[in-house]
Amino acid sequence: MKIQFKQAAMTLVLSSSLLMSGLPALADGIEATVTQASAAPVYAISDNLQVAIEGVSSEKTASGVRLGSVIRIKNTSTQTLRIPDYELRVTTTDGVVYALRPSSSNAHGVQPQSEVELTYLKVINRQTEVEISDLSLIDVNYNVYPKVETALFTAPIAGMVWNGNRGEFKEAQPSVKWGETFRIPAVESPLQYKTVDITKSNSNEGAVYVVKLLVTNPSDQSETLPSLELAGKSKTTLYTGKQVEANPVVLDAGESKYVHYAIRADMDTVLDSINVLTSEIFTQADAAGAVKTSAFTIGKLKLEMPKTAGAASSYTYSTPIAFEKWNDVINKDLDVALAELHVADNKDQGSKVAFAKFTLTNKGLSDIPVPVFQTLLSSPTGFDYTGDRQNNVQMSIAPGTSTVVSYAFVLPVAETSDTFTMKLQNEVRGQAVGETKPAFKSTIASYQVTVQGNEDRKQISLYPYKINIKDYTLTGIVSPGQTIAINYTYKLQLYMDLIRDPQVLVDKNFSKLKFELVDSAGSILGSQSFPFTGTDRLVNGKQTLTFSNLTTDQIQSNVMVNVYEALNTPAGEVDRLITELK
Repeated sequence: MKIQFKQAAMTLVLSSSLLMSGLPALADGIEATVTQASAAPVYAISDNLQVAIEGVSSEKTASGVRLGSVIRIKNTSTQTLRIPDYELRVTTTDGVVYALRPSSSNAHGVQPQSEVELTYLKVINRQTEVEISDLSLIDVNYNVYPKVETALFTAPIAGMVWNGNRGEFKEAQPSVKWGETFRIPAVESPLQYKTVDITKSNSNEGAVYVVKLLVTNPSDQSETLPSLELAGKSKTTLYTGKQVEANPVVLDAGESKYVHYAIRADMDTVLDSINVLTSEIFTQADAAGAVKTSAFTIGKLKLEMPKTAGAASSYTYSTPIAFEKWNDVINKDLDVALAELHVADNKDQGSKVAFAKFTLTNKGLSDIPVPVFQTLLSSPTGFDYTGDRQNNVQMSIAPGTSTVVSYAFVLPVAETSDTFTMKLQNEVRGQAVGETKPAFKSTIASYQVTVQGNEDRKQISLYPYKINIKDYTLTGIVSPGQTIAINYTYKLQLYMDLIRDPQVLVDKNFSKLKFELVDSAGSILGSQSFPFTGTDRLVNGKQTLTFSNLTTDQIQSNVMVNVYEALNTPAGEVDRLITELK
């Protein structure tokens, strides 16, 4: 008997997989318009069972060609229904038919008003790629002879076959532009996604691209992020990326969260696009009963890379920085502002150095821990300079007070720009790409900033201090030692105005002033660093600084004093030349 079947309209069976209009509005800051995608058809194979094809994969491997597919069966009745041992077959463009094996973990029944996924796989011992045209679900009756086969449906699938070797669909699919909101087709989830940022960094193993997605749950119930992979594609190579977050990402109704994917590539790789994939698991028991597991991927979407970014918005010093709304680094009661950015030419070190000072102000009613964020200076010519954060900071910020966190950047002498893009980044930790505790950087704020001008000794800014060296006197002193040796010392007498912003707290971790004695030939005779707090601190008014243990055996004339701001970082002490006392 010939069984008639029909292609059912796409209704609630795949409502969460469709990219359709009329969806609930997204959380603040996310567009309600969602990129459209073709809806996979639903096939009614009985009065109460409906089937949708989630994807098909054809991939060349060392052992042949691996064909995989995932289908979803929905039970629309009010009772549990058994799933017969249907055969899933694919037909090639040249008429060859292959029957895929069902996974041993496939369900044999489906609960009322629910659905299950069934996975199928077949490895074919052939050296050429397989071009698939159709997929069929076959009911085989082995109780009669000869056996009777009934096609429950046959679907043309050439356009949805994923070629894993090439990282593309057999037929071109519409791509999602960077920054557009989209949903994952043929995935039973209402979650919506938006590409936000991609950050490239280098390591000893090569380049790492970190892709940040904003995920929003527009439904009225909690949803878990499905298992997805992001694969980067260059002109010649594919690079698989994994989710950085180790724990499952759960979103409450109406909630938005960031999720990150790390794609490791070769050092000089330039990605042309990014593919969104689902990872499928196939299990099969061998003759001895041992269960073996295989994995394959099915492509879902192609994401375009961002176009050349325009200039970031210009920043005004000491104004609160606007961070991404869903970042989990900056407390909502904490204002972060860039107070200073100075660049100095340290000729003796063969480099330039930039110092950035951020002020963190607690607007709340209780203590706030000092957040840990990273910084990156990008020049207009495309060079990136990573900031070294000061060694130690305060543990927390009391209500109504501020603290300062400093960063030092080492720049080449050839860097002549006075305008940079300042990026603030957080570290995303998790278990990804085979590492135990990898840390990846993700940008949470970006803006354009102009370097502040050079200073003279009467207008030195070391936020929160303003320093005016009104006058000074350098005196050389010769005195006999306890032996026949003679001691040579210099005394620097300073007359300073030292003013501090009273709202900003300063501790022992703050920068120091370093005074360096240099002779007329440029040789360093000695140096001394003085803090702004504690013993031997710099004070307002008259102060005498003593330099001993000098590398000289005589008192010299024409000695100059270089004044530096000295900051201790994990990379060592970094000095910024402030002024010269001649």
